[in-house]
Amino acid sequence: MTRRNPARIRTRRLAASTIIATTVGALVLSGPAAWAADTPPNPDSKPGYTLDFAEEFSGTTLNTDKWMPNYLPHWVPAEDFADTAARYTISDGTIKLRVEQNQPPWNPDQDGTVVSSAIQTYNQNNWHPFNSSAVNRNSLPTFNGYSTKYGYVEVRAKNSNAGGGGHQALWLVGTNTTGGQSEIDMIETFFSTPNSWRIAAYGWGDPNFLGSWSLDTVPVSGSPTTEFHVYAMNWTPTELKFYYDGQLVKTLNDAPNTAMGIIMNIYTGAGSGQPNSVWPKQWEVDYLRVFKDNAGYSEAVSPTWKLINNRHRSGAVNVEPNDGLVRFGDVPSTYWSAQWVPETTSSGATKYRNRWTNQYLYTSGSTVRHGTAATAGTAAEWSTPSAGSGYVRIQNASGALHVENGTGKVEFGNVSSSWWSSHWQLNAAPAN
Repeated sequence: MTRRNPARIRTRRLAASTIIATTVGALVLSGPAAWAADTPPNPDSKPGYTLDFAEEFSGTTLNTDKWMPNYLPHWVPAEDFADTAARYTISDGTIKLRVEQNQPPWNPDQDGTVVSSAIQTYNQNNWHPFNSSAVNRNSLPTFNGYSTKYGYVEVRAKNSNAGGGGHQALWLVGTNTTGGQSEIDMIETFFSTPNSWRIAAYGWGDPNFLGSWSLDTVPVSGSPTTEFHVYAMNWTPTELKFYYDGQLVKTLNDAPNTAMGIIMNIYTGAGSGQPNSVWPKQWEVDYLRVFKDNAGYSEAVSPTWKLINNRHRSGAVNVEPNDGLVRFGDVPSTYWSAQWVPETTSSGATKYRNRWTNQYLYTSGSTVRHGTAATAGTAAEWSTPSAGSGYVRIQNASGALHVENGTGKVEFGNVSSSWWSSHWQLNAAPAN
């Protein structure tokens, strides 16, 4: 995984998960509304939840009270709006978003050859800067057709059957333009790999969300390019859970704690390969719904990030580089790779989660590693008895963490409790 520290760098976001664009209805593409093996639509009610937003794409026109039919128009000169607006048709209860053969790029002077058709529920000036040099070209009033903080998001869709380069995406972007604009790529499915669902997320400087990209590709069943399937995400204050046709396929143990707007789009030329000669590329969406839990959402207190320093040697526990091993050495205290939050389990043990990777410190034999909660299991659970003078030991039944041999890595073994190399102090990390 490429190292990205939002405290120090804000580069052009992953091309395959970011740039998209805009909207005007054109050619009507007729086709069967359903196939024999489609996953049926879910009811528009969900036990224990209240429907907060529903777009069923009934009728033949887009509801512009809910949707803006241009992608991030503040980045685009006003004279280009018509040419770069999305191509779409609403008929038979679905929207068909298209990229056409001669469709111009959405923002050629700032984003090259990226071509897109997108609709979005939210917009404001400087929202979602797609690269580090993006320039706001217009001062536009804020549009808020819908934004949400938490919820169960559900989409029923049939993916493009064009093949070649390009992909379709359903993603959420934080509405805070002065802090980190967190991003959740709930759906990011490439034309070239139709039986895979790509899920991605990044905090983009949000101090309370991922400090590096979380990127996962999960296999999906059926024929997603000829059948409708249901994609869903349950967003709570502490986690994101992703479902395919009602089956849990991915859990991310972190979540943004800010309101987000929604973008739905299909595009080519954004790092997902060279498009082929099949035109148009089309993504068909049956509905988008957002439900809210009737029990409400109790937000956890923002983590207090810590540096884990040693009594015997100078330095801090860190995960530089991100290769699965836990190291010890002199790294800047502002690096998220050296910042940890202690979490108490139901059994009273302590787990240490890294800010950069969102993974837990654990042991595999005598090697100290970091990994997901599922990978680490109970090997990530530690006791922390006092070692005196404000220091603690970080230990389990088999041994304790130490740096006795100065190997550059955190060591683990059955060492004397009097060794300063096994004494640790948790110090507040600088705010960033």
